[in-house]
Amino acid sequence: MKTKITSKTTLWAAAAAALTTSLVGCSAPATPAAPASSAPVSSASSASPSGTLTIYTTRAEALFKPVVAEFNKTNPNVKISLLSGKSGELGAKLAEEKANPQADVFVGTDMLAAIDLAAQGIFTPITSAKTGQIPERYRASDNAWVGLTLRPRVIMYNTNLVKPEELPKSIFDLANPKWKGQVGAANSTNDGMTANLAALRKLVGNEKTEKFVKDLVGNGTQFFGGHTDVRKAVGAGELKLGFVNHYYYHLSRVEGAPVGIIYPDLDTTGLIVNTTVAGVVKGSKNGPAAQAFVDFLLSPAGQKVFAENNYEYPIVPGVALATGVEALDKFKVNDLQMQGLYSDLKATKQMMQQAGLP
Repeated sequence: MKTKITSKTTLWAAAAAALTTSLVGCSAPATPAAPASSAPVSSASSASPSGTLTIYTTRAEALFKPVVAEFNKTNPNVKISLLSGKSGELGAKLAEEKANPQADVFVGTDMLAAIDLAAQGIFTPITSAKTGQIPERYRASDNAWVGLTLRPRVIMYNTNLVKPEELPKSIFDLANPKWKGQVGAANSTNDGMTANLAALRKLVGNEKTEKFVKDLVGNGTQFFGGHTDVRKAVGAGELKLGFVNHYYYHLSRVEGAPVGIIYPDLDTTGLIVNTTVAGVVKGSKNGPAAQAFVDFLLSPAGQKVFAENNYEYPIVPGVALATGVEALDKFKVNDLQMQGLYSDLKATKQMMQQAGLP
């Protein structure tokens, strides 16, 4: 049976204009526990699932559809309906629909956003036994959500416009006046940028982080709604530098763009690494398929698609990296526990606003 991926178009009025299906775009305090009444739904190990599976995702559809297609090879009786959008808008929609959930699975691009949804009671525990192979720092203690892939924050540059001796070594160098008007970054609506700044506040303090943001704004940094626009601007030579997740460099490179990559702050704080995440929506109308899908995402086959198509770092041990992706153990990665940043998320967002980040 041939399956078909469709886009869900019926949105409640307040979010209709905001949600899109356009191509857009790492011991921690305990994650907020699921309500006592929440119980796991059917395990992915049961009979082959069927029916319609509705997935809300902040991931770009172009990067996510290959994963869906691979899932359908072994689950041909499941029809996938995708709805993509920004984290805040999808989060509001999930909260609005809490009494009558329309989504079955949420796949996001930031751990902190997933923790926030879990705190609102949006998720039911994931039943997959595969969560046990994921390091504790990358999953909820109650299995409300689980990390899928790792994504370090890097600087990409246009090799035709930046000489090797000019290359910045730190993200703080992006605010140097020599790069005035020549840097691209994501704006305050982007989860990756928010999480990065939350991590910086923990690593170097609020004062230095706020100054960094103010300096970026004052230096004419061009801010975009997502990293795709940043990497395209750098690849086209419209900007010299871009502050992105690592795989955007690889996506630009395979397209033939003249780009290079810098793994910053290896002599100081080390790389900041975030994760993509998945959660099964509490009250899902198709719990068996939802659990089966998350189980697949954590399987070698699912992780291989993320690695080979998207150039991301698999979170499951033993899955090979894509050609050209350097092993993370070659670099200094800080030991920051991202889960521990959730309590400071509100303060980080206030800092971003005060610093003038659009």
